[in-house]
Amino acid sequence: MATEPVASSKAEGAAGFAAPSALRRRGRPDGLILALGVATAFTTLLDQAVFSFAVPSIQRSLDADGAQVQWLTSSYSLAFGLALVGAGRLGDLLGRRSLYLLGLALFAVAGFAAALADDTTTVIIARLVQGFGAGVVNPQVLGLFQDTFRGIMRSRALSGYTTAGSAAGLVGPLGGGILLTVLPDDTGWRLVFLLAVPLAVVLIVSAVFVLPRPSAVPGGVRSALRQVDAVGVVLLGTGTLALLVAAVSDGVLLAALAAAAVALFVLFALWERHVYARGGAAVLHPELARNRGYLLGTAVAALTFGSALGIGLLTTLFLIEGLGYSPFAAALLLTPRALGMVVGSMLSWRLVRRFGRSGITWVLGLALIVVTVEIALVTTGSEPLIVLGILGAGTLQGFFSGLFIPSNQSLTLNEAPPGVNGVAAGFFQLSQRLAAALALSVYAGTYLAVGANMPASFAFGAAASITIAASLGALLISAAATPAAAANHAAG
Repeated sequence: MATEPVASSKAEGAAGFAAPSALRRRGRPDGLILALGVATAFTTLLDQAVFSFAVPSIQRSLDADGAQVQWLTSSYSLAFGLALVGAGRLGDLLGRRSLYLLGLALFAVAGFAAALADDTTTVIIARLVQGFGAGVVNPQVLGLFQDTFRGIMRSRALSGYTTAGSAAGLVGPLGGGILLTVLPDDTGWRLVFLLAVPLAVVLIVSAVFVLPRPSAVPGGVRSALRQVDAVGVVLLGTGTLALLVAAVSDGVLLAALAAAAVALFVLFALWERHVYARGGAAVLHPELARNRGYLLGTAVAALTFGSALGIGLLTTLFLIEGLGYSPFAAALLLTPRALGMVVGSMLSWRLVRRFGRSGITWVLGLALIVVTVEIALVTTGSEPLIVLGILGAGTLQGFFSGLFIPSNQSLTLNEAPPGVNGVAAGFFQLSQRLAAALALSVYAGTYLAVGANMPASFAFGAAASITIAASLGALLISAAATPAAAANHAAG
């Protein structure tokens, strides 16, 4: 297993990074931090897990066109990604409590606003705000886990985080499916938006008592904020926004936005080198930028997370729109996949402890075989084979995903040097959300475009083929990361 790199205080000071938030926390039971973090993961991911089932109802109820459907499916991840790195950096500097409370409040208020919306544009805006709130909250949770736990206990905490998300993927679709099936379209999707709101309110109240107040920041808040590289944050955020908006655009606009995103990311990299050379506080910690294990592990996370959300949305649309299943029947068919992921997530820390990165690589290989079989069965158009693919191969795919997602996350975040746990978690999740926003838009757009002229099963196969390419890429990258992880293990 990868060991945690240790940076000297001199190096940290030169880079302008504050001491780890963990050093500010005193006398707080670790179990309460773990419970709060796991419950937060469940709440924010519950909303995302059930939303895919509500998309067809929203489309019918508000008469949304194809472009609006793409925005509906990708807006949450778009805003989530924009918030991550800045929120993670501020959490490292100022403590996690205030940012956690702010993010969760935005999440709850936006969910309530979406439920009251009368047009698609309002729903999209509410989803943007809700995603931004979740993007502020989640780096604080992962940063708290990084600050609080070490070694195998950190792996188990991150495993609990993923297990909570898997449980949300199990409970949310079933509950939402019932609402969407028994209630009229215009009522069902509104109640779906409200499912996570009471949970968020309970978490806000709990956090007031569980999360410690940060100690006084040396030099005051203004001094801490001066350690934030504002130019770097703006360049990164603008580049991210351009790339994510490109995902829901087409033609000349898509090409222009993609080119602008690439140019902004290049400028960001050059600016970060300049800031660090002058002894400033670069947004991307130089040890992270140079750490091969962190970069490769983050790439694996991006490919697997984006393709997992994409094929989940695709399967939901196919069952409801293509085959005419009710939302509840579709949720029942997808339940074994979610249950498999719950079981896999609960066992993932054992995979890390025994096999390290090489275990993740082998599991990714098995997952690639299984998802290829699933896509082949569904694409046949034969309903018995479709059900076999979704229930059988889909369950195995969920189990393998549960095994490798938290394992990869644990090993990758273990590469973060002291003092930048929030930034490391922010960039890690940013890669996932970039991939998710792109994947959700591309999967939905491909399915809708091909399905307009071809059978639904063929449209499914055309869109799902992206998953095979992404899974193969993740497998090759993980294999490349294995030697680096072995070297770190030997050095430890």
